[in-house]
Parts: sequence; C-alpha cells; structure tokens
Amino acid sequence: RLVFGPGEGQDLLSICPEPDKILDWDDPPLAECKIHSLYGEVYFGTVKKAMFTTFLFMIGNFDSAHGKSLALALAHGYGDTFKTVFCVGMISNFFGLFNIITAVFVESTISGLKANDVKRKYARQYEQEFVRGK
Repeated sequence: RLVFGPGEGQDLLSICPEPDKILDWDDPPLAECKIHSLYGEVYFGTVKKAMFTTFLFMIGNFDSAHGKSLALALAHGYGDTFKTVFCVGMISNFFGLFNIITAVFVESTISGLKANDVKRKYARQYEQEFVRGK
C-alpha cells in the first residue's frame, strides 16, 4: 500500500477520470492523472484493497475491473524497478508453489513405500512361522 497506494492527502480520483477510461497512457487528460497513480489509488487505496489486489496478483489475475492489465499500467509508471520486482516475485511464487506440490507427492510416495515394506516384512515373518508350523 505504501509503494503503490496514494500519498498523504492525495485524491486524484476526484479530479481525474476513471483509470480504465484513459486510452492513451502517455497523454493523460491532466498532467497529474498518471495511469499508475490512478490505478494505485483504486486498487491499493486502503490496506484491505492492497491485500486483495496482492492476493489476485499471486493467483495470476492482473486485470482491472474492465479488463485492462494492472501489471502493464504499473510497469508503465514505475519502470524497470517494478518489472524486476514483479518478475522475481512471480517466479518465486510459482517455483515455491510447485516445490510445495512436489514435496507433498514425494512425501506421500515415500510413506506409502514404507508402509508396503512393513507389510512385506510381516508377510514374510508370517510365512516363515506358517511353514515352520507344518
């Protein structure tokens, strides 16, 4: 919220049009109406909005309410810094998620194999006892 949200006392939405209605990001209707600032105010204006928008980014939804890309709008305004942080964050999210999924499968496979080994051991012992008894 502190990075993308509005500054103290900033209320661009009262003087600027809705960010989804601005067609040319390089030539806003007013000089103050920069696209990344407007989207920041709409989607990162409060802590709740910022948390929800961050959650949507984590699950892969980068669109505004009208279907425009928030990632592109923020990258347009914040430049290479945003692009770098965004890419590193998305890569670590995806690799972290797949790492957890893989770990769950490996763990369940190993515990299943251990259970099979124990059953085989008991079956061999039972067979030996059964053969001895005859």
